[in-house]
Amino acid sequence: MKATPTTPTTARGEASLTIGGVAHPVRFGMNVMRDFTKLTGKAPSEFGQLLAEDYVEALSGLVYCAAKRYVPAGQLPEGFNPEAAADLIDSMSPAEADEVGEAIVEAVTVGNLLLTSLTAKVASRNQAARAATPTESGSSTSTSPSAN
Repeated sequence: MKATPTTPTTARGEASLTIGGVAHPVRFGMNVMRDFTKLTGKAPSEFGQLLAEDYVEALSGLVYCAAKRYVPAGQLPEGFNPEAAADLIDSMSPAEADEVGEAIVEAVTVGNLLLTSLTAKVASRNQAARAATPTESGSSTSTSPSAN
């Protein structure tokens, strides 16, 4: 049986959130992005736009969703909400903020392996389909001999 890593790895979208003096491993993965979509009504692909338009809403929402998903409820402050997540962000050390920021970048730009694979396969098939489609004039380039 494969051992599960216990140290968060930002390259996998993982980080530690310190809540009440206790570090909790979280992962900004598919389920956190689903939760974020439910919370904000914004698709994961719109995270960058929301970050540019309202970084407070984007970051506090994403940290809130990660904390709610990965931190045991009894270890979250009573009434934990996106506003409390904003306070949590404000209290982060520079090192913790860097770790969380890197994990978020990896999660939202690299995505997960399945999505990356599907995107590449669809792009490849679309390119192959375009190459096989005749041009608008109806002519195509062919090396086969034709009668003139």
